[in-house]
Amino acid sequence: MPKVSEEYLQEKRKEILDAAFEVCRRKPAYEVTMSDIVSETGLSQGGVYKYFNNIYSVYAALIDEANLAGGLIPEIDCIMVLDESPEAKLEKLFKAAENFFSEMLISYNKILFELSTYCIQNPDADKKINGQTKAVPVFPYLAKCASEIIISQTQTGYFKPVIPLPDILTFIVSSFDGIIRDVTLNKCYDISSDGMTELDEKKLISTLYLSTMKLLGK
Repeated sequence: MPKVSEEYLQEKRKEILDAAFEVCRRKPAYEVTMSDIVSETGLSQGGVYKYFNNIYSVYAALIDEANLAGGLIPEIDCIMVLDESPEAKLEKLFKAAENFFSEMLISYNKILFELSTYCIQNPDADKKINGQTKAVPVFPYLAKCASEIIISQTQTGYFKPVIPLPDILTFIVSSFDGIIRDVTLNKCYDISSDGMTELDEKKLISTLYLSTMKLLGK
């Protein structure tokens, strides 16, 4: 019996993930079943289970695909070693987050939003899903890198925060979370926020950067 190439295995796995992605776009991700995915692929049940043994492994793979999309982690690492001013590096980090989030809105954001809500409400499922993920989560990594710049440059006296530094770091993280949540609800589910018909994620993240600079005394 001829040996199946690794390339073939990866292509088949990607085919199944693409089918799962399409199903998750049509219905709530947390309601998708393995039967849905099998039907979408047109493969046999065994053909799908050969690559994914349950729905949690499919969810984990979709989350990994989202975090790997666009290659943002290497981009963040490159920004961190640039010989530029701290505020210039922070601006590039915020811009990278802005572009990544905009691209995610077109593709994965509905799915990630639904899965994150599902995991919050179902701790056991959270362990089963996130225990299988392998890719570095983009936004926590970006927040960690931005915090490193802010903390180190505050310690040198370059930044002179106008309020306690922990409050600024909390403000940045909670603001990012709020932007992601509200823009996702607005654009993926057509839910308005405080009477606003459409939220612009690029303007919101740009405003967050400018606000951060003001809080850091720049």
